[in-house]
Amino acid sequence: MTTNDSPADATSKDAIECPETDDIAKIDFHAGPFNCVDDLNDYSGNYRSFDSLDGIVTADMRHQMERRLIQTEAHPFAGDATPLKKLKQKSVPAESAEAVEFLTVISTGRTLIIDNDFERAITCGKLLSDRGLICTLLVLNSGALPETPAAVLDRLTFLKGNGLSITGAFGGFVATVTVDGREPGPAKEAPDQGAIFDLILDLQTVPAFEGGYLPMGYYTPGQDSAALARAIAELPEMRGRFKKPQFISLREEQCLHGRSRTHDCTLCLEICPVGAIRTAQRKISVNHYLCQGCGGCTLVCPADAIRRVQPAPEELSDRLKGRLENRPAADIPSILVITDSAAPDSDILPDVDERDRSRVLRFEMEQIGHVGLELILTAFGHGAHQVIVACGPQNSTSIREAVAGQVRMADAILQGVGLGENKISFVLAPHGNRDSESAACHDSCPVAEPDDSPTPDGPRLAQRDKRTLVRQALRHLQTLTNIPPWLPLPAGSPYGTVSVDSATCTLCMACAVACPSGALFAGGDTPRLQFLEARCHQCGLCREICPEGAIRLLPGIHCDPDTAEAKVILGEAEPFRCIECGKPFASQAMINRMQNKLTGHWMYAGERQLRRLQMCGACRAGDSLASEDVKLWNRS
Repeated sequence: MTTNDSPADATSKDAIECPETDDIAKIDFHAGPFNCVDDLNDYSGNYRSFDSLDGIVTADMRHQMERRLIQTEAHPFAGDATPLKKLKQKSVPAESAEAVEFLTVISTGRTLIIDNDFERAITCGKLLSDRGLICTLLVLNSGALPETPAAVLDRLTFLKGNGLSITGAFGGFVATVTVDGREPGPAKEAPDQGAIFDLILDLQTVPAFEGGYLPMGYYTPGQDSAALARAIAELPEMRGRFKKPQFISLREEQCLHGRSRTHDCTLCLEICPVGAIRTAQRKISVNHYLCQGCGGCTLVCPADAIRRVQPAPEELSDRLKGRLENRPAADIPSILVITDSAAPDSDILPDVDERDRSRVLRFEMEQIGHVGLELILTAFGHGAHQVIVACGPQNSTSIREAVAGQVRMADAILQGVGLGENKISFVLAPHGNRDSESAACHDSCPVAEPDDSPTPDGPRLAQRDKRTLVRQALRHLQTLTNIPPWLPLPAGSPYGTVSVDSATCTLCMACAVACPSGALFAGGDTPRLQFLEARCHQCGLCREICPEGAIRLLPGIHCDPDTAEAKVILGEAEPFRCIECGKPFASQAMINRMQNKLTGHWMYAGERQLRRLQMCGACRAGDSLASEDVKLWNRS
């Protein structure tokens, strides 16, 4: 431990006199009854920081290290505050295999108010400062400051500018202001608060946030007076120390990013609406303080390297199962609407008449990006007759496209298993009562006619990767009908197999070396290329690296997980044996290709040099060292 040798304030109200001594106790504890000095007091000074002892890290030390790490990343969620509060997120079941780690976010109430109207901004600033917030006002394209009482002006800080962009997240918003057309720079006009703010109240029509998704702590009431009143009432409650869950987990060993310079996977980087996922030195990293848990990255990651841990997949499955099993009329085919919008069913399904509307079951979610293929198939496994995924207008375009892609895969599967058309649809929900930044229209959604298909008792999602969950749900659906075991999927799906042209493949095994998931692998000492469909993500690296162009991707999925886990031989040949020692080391096709390619090359002009191509590595090296060419070269 390290000490702070500065003397304690003897006049502090927390210092009290102990009955046994006339000395004034130092403030070693913040609670009065414990600030007593007795015979056991054998140290001097107050302890304010700690050093690790033999690798032991206490909770206080971990909290301090988190604070220092945040500050180095230019997101200083610093300052003292009230006890920890938990952000409004649902809990994780105790049986989850992956425990959710919580981050500490500290908000001291530094609030930036953005507006084009001085008077309204000052009114909001006065109301919030009266309730303990530290308010900075940025009025864009403003003129002269209106007449305002000096008492109000003393409590507010004013910035001027004609352009603004906001990045960051709750407890660490970064404001960048453009003044008089100059290049953007940090908002340094507020020396006490700097460019970092805990909360944002944006009263503009179009928010200044640089991202497709507004994070927690960013309020955009716009011109809605009721929404502004709610924001004014809630903002003071957003002070203190908060626990923020880590919504996702990253498995670097499974990530496809950085494996290829010409066919690199950047899906998670492109879809993240808040810039929480970045790349450095060809590796993906996640800033969990910026992550808002939209779930887009988990939808598009083909390798399941990014997994959602909050909320856990089994939690959503249990909620969905309970909603379907507790429906009022279990014998009536139901229309399940999965949505993150507050719009009523009549707006989401304008073409559904009153008779069919009685069949509608609503399943609301916090984020539409949590609706993956595994959840959709599970809904049908638990008895849903039709599923409609309604995406709210607050979602970014990339999130909408990712969810629509999951719906397209589900539609191909449902038609393949014989459940018919119009069983799954994707619509854009209109505005509901929730605040959103842009309007959106909806597509008409056909309603499937009721049928007499059996209502299955779908299996509960266990804590497994999403690929396993999809195959489990698919096998359950397959038991309802007699269908082919293989179902084709749309191009770009992360499920499928590969086809190898045996006429051109030389079994060089370059594809097996490049495959990041081990779906393609060699057969030991025998020239044999094997494949495991359960591991294939259709990334295309094998097709890219194949020197003969013999590989073709076939998107699709086997209904039976056992078949997907079975090894398949894509190519096999008799091994070619070394002409010197007889050791098998390649295929005859590979030897023929090397000879054809190198015939006429100056390094293989002689018969002996071409003959070396038929030797294993050890014999080839020995023959080269014993040749006259090498001896002449050494003498020279």
